[in-house]
Amino acid sequence: MEILITNHVILYLLFLSKFQKKVVSLQIHFCTIIKEFAKLVLIFLSKFNLKQNFSERSIFPKFHKKYAEGVTWRAVLLSIVLTPINVYLVVQWETVWGTQYPTTMGIFFSAIFCLLVLIGINRLIHLVVPNQALAPAELLTIYAMLSMAITVSGHDFSQTIFCTVAISRWYATPENEWANLFWHYVPDWLSVNDFDLLNGFFRGESYFLQKNYVLGWLQPMIWWSTFLTVTVFTMLCLTVIIRRQWIEKEKLGYPLVHLPQQMVLSAPKEDRSILSNRLLWVGVGLATTIDLLNGFAYLLPHIPSIPMSYDLHTHFTSRPLNAMGKIPIQWNPYVIGLAFPIPLDLLFSCWVLFLVWKVERLFGSIVGINTPNYPFPDQQILGAYLGIALVALWLARKPLAQIAHGIIKGKNEHQDEPMSYHAAAVGLLLGFIFLVLFSYQAGMSMAFSVSFFVIYFFIAFGFTRMRAELGPPLQGIHYSGPLQLIVAVLGSRRLSRSTLTASAPYWTFTKEIRNNPMPFLLENFKLAESAGINTRKLCWAMMFAVCVSAFLTFFVFLQLSYQYGSIGAGRGRTAYTIIERWLNKPQETDIPFLLATLVGFTIVLFNTVLRLRFIWWQLHPLGYPLAGYYHFEKLWFPFFLSWLIKWICIKQGGIKSYRRLLPFFLGLVLGEFICGSVWGIIGLITSERTYTFKNW
Repeated sequence: MEILITNHVILYLLFLSKFQKKVVSLQIHFCTIIKEFAKLVLIFLSKFNLKQNFSERSIFPKFHKKYAEGVTWRAVLLSIVLTPINVYLVVQWETVWGTQYPTTMGIFFSAIFCLLVLIGINRLIHLVVPNQALAPAELLTIYAMLSMAITVSGHDFSQTIFCTVAISRWYATPENEWANLFWHYVPDWLSVNDFDLLNGFFRGESYFLQKNYVLGWLQPMIWWSTFLTVTVFTMLCLTVIIRRQWIEKEKLGYPLVHLPQQMVLSAPKEDRSILSNRLLWVGVGLATTIDLLNGFAYLLPHIPSIPMSYDLHTHFTSRPLNAMGKIPIQWNPYVIGLAFPIPLDLLFSCWVLFLVWKVERLFGSIVGINTPNYPFPDQQILGAYLGIALVALWLARKPLAQIAHGIIKGKNEHQDEPMSYHAAAVGLLLGFIFLVLFSYQAGMSMAFSVSFFVIYFFIAFGFTRMRAELGPPLQGIHYSGPLQLIVAVLGSRRLSRSTLTASAPYWTFTKEIRNNPMPFLLENFKLAESAGINTRKLCWAMMFAVCVSAFLTFFVFLQLSYQYGSIGAGRGRTAYTIIERWLNKPQETDIPFLLATLVGFTIVLFNTVLRLRFIWWQLHPLGYPLAGYYHFEKLWFPFFLSWLIKWICIKQGGIKSYRRLLPFFLGLVLGEFICGSVWGIIGLITSERTYTFKNW
């Protein structure tokens, strides 16, 4: 196995070195081919009147100075009013219907839709009561609170835990012997054991708001909501410590904040909103037309639809080419739009490294590697994120050392931070201790609990770095989280039955990690910086939204479970099935898993060194884990299109041309987000599944 992994690494490095030498010449030849086409495109776009506004008046009125800090009572109130609607829609879409899955995206289309609606209402308020209109900072505060509320209610955060709470009781049978395996180790304060309560939960056709149901679920509801809230608070403290380095000193790009930021904030020098830009509405119109037509075609099959994908794999059906797997050609407008603000080298790295991953599979088939799961993409991705986190910590070592020194000496520098570094350090420590003790009381060993959360927050740190610099439409780790890594190192044989049973909710909690809260916290601080929002008040506003959402999601989840029956039960059964396998067939240390993790870790470090030493090296280490993620196979082509368009744009017209075209691509995103929200709301009203623009 070691030889196979070594050959795999050598092939990867050789391929990169050969490919890198040909990149420049390939670009030159490609430019020659499309040069005339590019000129025609630019001439066409120049025909549009791309002035910033339709009118001389700004879309945003003058507002009272007392609203300038953003975190006002009315902003908080509006966000709390909108939170139940968004939480209900998220749980309905993701767990009941299994469509849309908004929280698996890097940016939530329902939050953007709410922001757009508020901007429209705000304009009407200005016409009636000018001095009571919401300030831009207030609008972004609402957006920040909504984004935190939605991420807490997400598919891979709270919902996954709630799906697991009562599974071991209900699905126990004489055949699987779950009663003997699990029942003695599932704490009563984190689960419900009364079959009278569980009957309606799993069978449906009932109503949750009954005294016996509410009282029966109240204790686990409170404890799990507290667990989620403390998890986010711990991430908040960690984010505060790294905020200045990543926002003010390194000035990372934060591509995913471009849309809400430019929707709300006025353009420089002109005091104009991007919502007055004509090219933006050209993009909105194009995306809306596609989604409306495909939406009606979904409901009425006789209406023709616009094809959005084509799989090249149909042409590679024989060995060794069939080993590459699916190579879909999709042209999702919103992905093209979201990718456009990403730096060119990162865009280039993502789609090129996707092809590298496919070549790895092809190489394995050619040389006859029959090892299951080769080339171990999930494990390599885990190692890559650990490497990204380590590199980020290393690059920030001096500022972090200064912060640590200030905390020890009792110096409170940077009074403008969301909270003092001393408070953040204490909060980080106390939050971590609570999570460890919570897990210990649930049945895990102390060493396991500490190891789990150290790895979990390390991965979250790597995720946050990627979001701040790359801003991908998605990211995740497929079934290779902290729990899998610990089991791979120790083997399930060395872990107690109590520890493994208590870890079942944590398996679902970290099986994908697609909507981790920490990246959203940092992006909200970036928005606060651009809008002049009081970050100290924003901290507590976001935590208030988290508390409300954690409890509310549990309530909505229970209500829909009693209505429809056993929603999301499959995720919980999968977790306990895996734990059952680990208990009945104990495994030793998983050497292939660890070697693949080490390979991913090494490749990230290797690419980082090349980036730092050679200015001509274009492949970015952040593209490696994203390109290998199984969902990215549906996004690589939009990334390629966005890279190509952006490269041509900058090559022919410079940075000014890019800035002029940016509203069009943001319009593609906004158009699909509007249609996605509208179709989802229509489906909720009619109780019918509707068109899903997000087809991954």
